[in-house]
Amino acid sequence: MKFKYLLAACTAFFLVSCSNDDELPQPTQHGDIVGLNIKDAKYIYTSGTNTRSSSAQYRQIKKDGRDMELSWIDNKGDTIKINDLSKIWDINKTYLMINTAFDINYRPLPGDPIEQREGGYSYLIDKKTEAIYDLGIGLNGENAITDNKGNIYATDNSFGSFLFKIHTQDASNLKLELYAQTQTQDKIHFVINNKGTCFYGYRYIRPSYGTQQVIISNFIPQTEYGNAFVSHDNEDLYLTAVSGEYDSYKLVVSKLSEKQELQSQIMAETEFLDYWEKPQPNNIQVKWNERRATMLINVYGRTYEYILATRTLTEIPVNLSGFFTKDYSTYVTANALYARKSVDKLDIIALEDYSIKELDLSSKDIDFRSIYTMDGSDLLYFAGFQYSTSQSVIGTIDIDGNVEITESTPNPITNIIQIN
Repeated sequence: MKFKYLLAACTAFFLVSCSNDDELPQPTQHGDIVGLNIKDAKYIYTSGTNTRSSSAQYRQIKKDGRDMELSWIDNKGDTIKINDLSKIWDINKTYLMINTAFDINYRPLPGDPIEQREGGYSYLIDKKTEAIYDLGIGLNGENAITDNKGNIYATDNSFGSFLFKIHTQDASNLKLELYAQTQTQDKIHFVINNKGTCFYGYRYIRPSYGTQQVIISNFIPQTEYGNAFVSHDNEDLYLTAVSGEYDSYKLVVSKLSEKQELQSQIMAETEFLDYWEKPQPNNIQVKWNERRATMLINVYGRTYEYILATRTLTEIPVNLSGFFTKDYSTYVTANALYARKSVDKLDIIALEDYSIKELDLSSKDIDFRSIYTMDGSDLLYFAGFQYSTSQSVIGTIDIDGNVEITESTPNPITNIIQIN
């Protein structure tokens, strides 16, 4: 299907030649690919090594426990083996997004150059109908956001400096809009509420009603960079930044509102802080505490809790910096923060009272190869290898370290996605 673009997207094409024919899509006799057989899938996973696209096995576990191959569906109703699938993201209750290196319906003749696009090719997959929709560009669905109208926001899959909005009201006529972009080729950081008000690049705000760009200092004075978060219902957008001058800094939280123009209200601020430099991009990190319905704001090694109900901002007397670092993987469930220090050891902070403990999983007889979370759940989810049975296993871990295995398969699992 073809897309109407509201703004021109950066979809540069180039032709490449390759000396290894195994890496190229081969001429096929099947019909046009129009679907992916994911109806009633509970998990999608890759099995085996994935050093080359042709060597990966794409499989799924259905809700009834059947373990079967993941396949394309052509316009004749036949299933087709998948040889090119680089990424899968569970976007929302309606769609998956997939990326491929080549156009799934491109069929070069012998000797033809291979048409390839920077950032690859992205498609939305309807979970119920299994239909595929070509997005016409390579996108990154890792941090995609869906608003209350079903529109999807995602960055480009090349430099990551462009933010696109996918208008999904008419699935047969999807529209792609260039929504925001950074001034450099750095990856764009963005936060969006249900109205479409967008904070991006750690300093810019785009209102939902237009394309103008407003900077954060219009709402929090004496600052250049900050961060943003949304309320639990995704309706309200809040800005947070360090404001002030040398030797007189303070942390501020401001709430944005849209009427005829963007307005803001200072909701809370700290006493003066002993900072010694001006804030830079990504100096402030935020994480939602679902248990207490508060926002954790980490800045320069200190963590503050903003309580939305009382509009108060209080420093937490516990060092939580390790849960905001990029040095190792972190996970947030409904009741705890987890930081994975090694293969089988995690630090845990209970979100109810901020007590800290270590979770040692070394005695569980499992190589935890993939750990992930699900929205609204108290549990960690995992895929790994159980030594005693020589099986790949899927299961859950609770805050006390109790492990429950829910699925097993003889096929090795290298990556897994649980379908919402």
